[in-house]
Amino acid sequence: MKRKYMVRQGLMILNQLFLIVFLCVMNTVGAKIPAENTVHIVLLTLLFFDGYYISGKNLKGNPVLSKFAILLVVFGWYFGLSLFSAYPLADVASIVILPICLYQLVNFVQAFLFQGANYKGRKLFLSGIAAICFTATIGFFFDRGWFYALYNIQFIVSFGWCIAISAIHHKRVWFVLRSQRKQLLFSVIFVLLPFICYTAVFSKKENYVEQMGLYLIVILTFVSIHSIIFRAKSQKPFFTLSWPITAIFLFMCIASFVLLVWLFGLPILTAVTLLYLLIFCGLIYRLLLFWKASKSDNYASDAVPSFYEYTVAQLKHEEALRKEFTNYLHDDILQDILSMKNLLHKAGQPEVQRLLDDTLRKLTSSIRSQMQAYHPKLLKNLTFKENLQSVLDSITNNSNTTVTLECKDDIFLVEPYTMLICRFARELTVNALKHSHATMIEVKLQQEHDMIALQVSDNGDGFSITADNPSPHHGLSSVNEQVTFLNGHMTIKANPEDGTNVDIRIPMKGDESYASFVGR
Repeated sequence: MKRKYMVRQGLMILNQLFLIVFLCVMNTVGAKIPAENTVHIVLLTLLFFDGYYISGKNLKGNPVLSKFAILLVVFGWYFGLSLFSAYPLADVASIVILPICLYQLVNFVQAFLFQGANYKGRKLFLSGIAAICFTATIGFFFDRGWFYALYNIQFIVSFGWCIAISAIHHKRVWFVLRSQRKQLLFSVIFVLLPFICYTAVFSKKENYVEQMGLYLIVILTFVSIHSIIFRAKSQKPFFTLSWPITAIFLFMCIASFVLLVWLFGLPILTAVTLLYLLIFCGLIYRLLLFWKASKSDNYASDAVPSFYEYTVAQLKHEEALRKEFTNYLHDDILQDILSMKNLLHKAGQPEVQRLLDDTLRKLTSSIRSQMQAYHPKLLKNLTFKENLQSVLDSITNNSNTTVTLECKDDIFLVEPYTMLICRFARELTVNALKHSHATMIEVKLQQEHDMIALQVSDNGDGFSITADNPSPHHGLSSVNEQVTFLNGHMTIKANPEDGTNVDIRIPMKGDESYASFVGR
């Protein structure tokens, strides 16, 4: 994880270096940035800076946040190149990058709405727009007419697919819009009011409002994402480096500043270049902070001095728990099982062999079952229904009991309810297998009007609930406790014929959904 993070930050630093080189080349050829483009400079600078900020915050490597950071950087390049459209190379580059911007925008929006989960038509959709994007980009170098035709096709297909997917999965889209309405309303007001005022003042000056419509879409998107994801307060992002490193870093910053001031006459382009150089130095400084935090092993719980130290400490703690659990299973359990199994072939009594082999097989199955209960494996290339079906199938591999799952193919649950429902369904099914002697277990899952309904019914022995013994099994008590914590309720009653029916109702709230999703 540390290596991947440093690679991502290294790519962001390299991007900023290319941007500085590009501005220096533009200054060398005598390019000028007129005063009417000052707002454009401020906006595209915000895009770059925000992309770097999100990439820096994304220590756990969330793929949706990575897509968003790339989206902002790509659009920043498009707007930056458009400022120098009078120069052929910059103009060509700004046109070629258009299909990439559109693809990255659509790719991010669908990933954000569905929180990275699989859905019907996802592979075909992404493969289709990726193929059109690649074809349009390559087509530019052969014929401009074909390029614009393919780009228009890409836009129409992307827009049409977005409408189709939104219609098919309208419940999810409506849930996101409704649950995040406060943040979205704030973003609209925060962005639209300045935009309306700006266009009203400069409506008669074409150069001042050029490309502002596209700016509006991009700025509205990134402000909305910020208001939804980054709601919680974070720790201060910096802490003091050692004096030698700090002195070298400050010397590099001052030397670079003096050199640029001596080379240029401080027009707008020069000021922008200097600003981007400061950002470049800030990116290096941030990478040094993370490097120092990752090298340190001493973290005081009552005095965490920085965001990086705090987050790295959390990551190391989580990794230590995973390693400890894995080592326990491997060294203390699985190795002994394998050793004993190898000894079976040397035993002289067939009855002992069969007994030991059966015991070891059951023990191995039990360990695998506990591992699945500890953290069910949900695959990204499967829908939630397919993942839940896989979890239930893993329970009944060695059982004569039939477990059926009834739920819609396009059912959606947001984080963290996906993992919770899988655990509840698994625990209730295991409980029925162990205690009810059922031959048939039915699992039914519904999600309507922001309410999750999970029912697990069996045709087994059943049991009665009294005031003295409301939950006769520990598994049911544990599930009931967690359901109550989620402001839900669980009812247990006998079926009309035989067996037991467990009904769980949980309200699905989206306020903290993306915070949970990003924090995984």
